[in-house]
Amino acid sequence: MRDARVDVDETPPTDVAPRGARKRPSMLKDPAVMRMTYIAIGLVILFLVSVMGVLLSGVTSPSGPRTLAEREAAVSGEAVQAGSNDPAVWGQYIAALIASGQNTRARDVIEQGRESIDDSATAEFTLGEARLYAARKDHDKVLEAADAGMAQIQKAWDAAVSSGGTKAQEAKLDGLHDNYYVLALLKAESLAELGDWAKAIEQYDLYIVRNPGAADILIDRADAKIETGDTTGAEADFRKALEFIPDNPEARAGLEKIGAADSE
Repeated sequence: MRDARVDVDETPPTDVAPRGARKRPSMLKDPAVMRMTYIAIGLVILFLVSVMGVLLSGVTSPSGPRTLAEREAAVSGEAVQAGSNDPAVWGQYIAALIASGQNTRARDVIEQGRESIDDSATAEFTLGEARLYAARKDHDKVLEAADAGMAQIQKAWDAAVSSGGTKAQEAKLDGLHDNYYVLALLKAESLAELGDWAKAIEQYDLYIVRNPGAADILIDRADAKIETGDTTGAEADFRKALEFIPDNPEARAGLEKIGAADSE
């Protein structure tokens, strides 16, 4: 006699969990996993922001900034891109770009800055032009830009002094802006390259009065004095440089060149 029971498949459907079985939670709902995911996303975003900052600043080396000039260009460039209105920051950026060989980018930044930044008291953009011309060894253009920048700074200083009050007192105390003397140095170097030694010495004099401890510039002025036949003045400059940097090889070589090494 056939069993009256109906055969029923006891195997549960594959898409239904067995009764009493615990459903495995999704990994993405695990708080620890979620925290790690958010951290990873944050790090990626920070990396991309850093890369974009460097690219926008003009430093496009695939391995990142490699030299001091490139690092300075990256830092000051980010400040410029962030909207800095400080002429000094723009000037640092321009100088760093030129030092790292990015002359075309430097020219673009000079033009951009002149459209929005007031550098009337510091001549940052004219100084940038002078540096560009120096990098290209266009010495006549250096002299032209240096004269324009120095005149601009002198005019701003004269106006501050004439205004009277606290502003005038501060101007007298501070003296001409440092860029005035940087421009004088650029002018001196170009005059030396052109062989105009007497005028080069005049510009070196301006710079050294403001920066008396600049041993390298004292040596440059000594070399210029040798060209004019002033060996006594050259010896004095070489010895002054040695006071700041003892055993400086260039100063020692200069003294030997004029036969003054034995009188030390």
